[in-house]
Amino acid sequence: MLSMFQSHHVRLWFLFTILTTSMTAAATLRADDMPTYPADQTFDLWTDAQLGNTESDNTEVYQPRGDGNGWVTKINRPTLAVYLPSKETNTGTSIIICPGGGYGGLSIEKEGHAVAQWMCDLGVTAGVLKYRCSGGANEHPVPLQDARRALEIMREHASQWELKPDRVGILGFSAGGHLAASVATDAEADINYAVLVYPVISMRNGVTHNGSKKNLLGKEPSDELIAEMSRDERVDAETCPTFLVHAGDDKAVPIENSLRYYAAMQKHNVPGELHIYDRGGHGFGMFRDDRPVDSWPNACKAWMQINGWIAPEEKADAHASSDATRASMDDNQPGWKPLTQDDFVHVNSNEDTWSWQDGVLHCTGRPVSVLRTAKEYRNFELVVEWMHEKPAGNSGCFVWTTPESIAKLTEAQKPGLPDGIEVQMLDHGYTDMIREQGKDTSWFGTNGDVFPVRVDMTPFPPLSPNGSRSFPRQHLAKGHGQWNQYYIRAINGEVRLWVNGEEVSGGTDIQPAEGYLCLESEGSPIQFRKLRIRELP
Repeated sequence: MLSMFQSHHVRLWFLFTILTTSMTAAATLRADDMPTYPADQTFDLWTDAQLGNTESDNTEVYQPRGDGNGWVTKINRPTLAVYLPSKETNTGTSIIICPGGGYGGLSIEKEGHAVAQWMCDLGVTAGVLKYRCSGGANEHPVPLQDARRALEIMREHASQWELKPDRVGILGFSAGGHLAASVATDAEADINYAVLVYPVISMRNGVTHNGSKKNLLGKEPSDELIAEMSRDERVDAETCPTFLVHAGDDKAVPIENSLRYYAAMQKHNVPGELHIYDRGGHGFGMFRDDRPVDSWPNACKAWMQINGWIAPEEKADAHASSDATRASMDDNQPGWKPLTQDDFVHVNSNEDTWSWQDGVLHCTGRPVSVLRTAKEYRNFELVVEWMHEKPAGNSGCFVWTTPESIAKLTEAQKPGLPDGIEVQMLDHGYTDMIREQGKDTSWFGTNGDVFPVRVDMTPFPPLSPNGSRSFPRQHLAKGHGQWNQYYIRAINGEVRLWVNGEEVSGGTDIQPAEGYLCLESEGSPIQFRKLRIRELP
């Protein structure tokens, strides 16, 4: 059986073979004889009047290369070819694809249309950008103007194509990677993610691709222009998450380009991934079956899935989420039991740390300590609503807390937290507070981290940098002063968390998988209400 990527390869090879059967590799075609592609719609970026063209002077030239690829040059009518996923698979995510070619032409098929069809099959609305290049009148900022206009077209059709405004991305190869990086580091573009494959990043001597630099910036660019278009020097805290791919033996575009961009991302705490392959050279595109780089589309797909850009909502999970929400609202559901003051026992808190008022549990946040259930639980469902009273609040719920750690805290009567699985409850301002203190914030997420404290657990992706925490796939909690609902399901060594009705994180292979439930006091006042539990077989 063919893998997904192999089947794409066969299909695209068949398509391009039909297009080029009667052509020699050296043949060139004028615009009127260009091959056609299975895009759903193709848009001119500009009118002839805007471009200063006449109807008769389309200068575009296409040269098939005999390997399922084609080379387009002398582009003076830029276009966006859009591939639309089916209504059933549409994720609401969109992406602009920028083929490479040293800003002298475009590798339009293997770095354009082949990629768009792959993205489309993943449920992404994909647009292949045929941008003006080749130097001369098409030097900077012309390619960037074309990319910005392509984004405008995507957004103009957002309602018609059912696109989500917070799932707009850009992907580029080689010089197209430079164009994509230029958009990714352009605050006005306001995109949400980027994929850069063997990209040209810097225009600095010794690092850049000289052909790309000359075609984009001219023969004698100023120092200011070189600095402006070295996009690693334009990365800041607002730059979108980015996935980078490069081969160590790339002789055309030095790997230093990707390394510099990723280093800048690290400096400014921009999330992303850098994949370096031992062999692959330059220009491998989507498919190179005999080299390690052939796996990069799989890695890219996984990255997009864990970030929620292409992971469609699974019907089973959606059903579970819906049931959980109804169960928390309906006292008539069988098996559910409210947790009240009589169900909890003080461990290492002060007498005034916890207090019940009209069914609401108030916590002062001091000292760092926990309140535990009177009994231990194994398999169960738990619903709890919580609200931080102040910005930057920190708290949590412990699942399967070990009796041994509770006994130690009770005996010591000193601040501390037990062993078990913590389900994080952070206010939105907590990360900002830690960052302002000059401390690292990459190791934790926000509302919905699930992680082990001195016990065993295999976290679900996305993962924290050290792999110990399950970060939430979506950030759905509301800020301080507003109530949030957590639904926690713990069954046979697996914990899953739903935040305000949507599953976001969890872990499996948990040992031990039985113990107390605890609510956490950790430095900031918080309230809990509507605590309910249903024990399961």
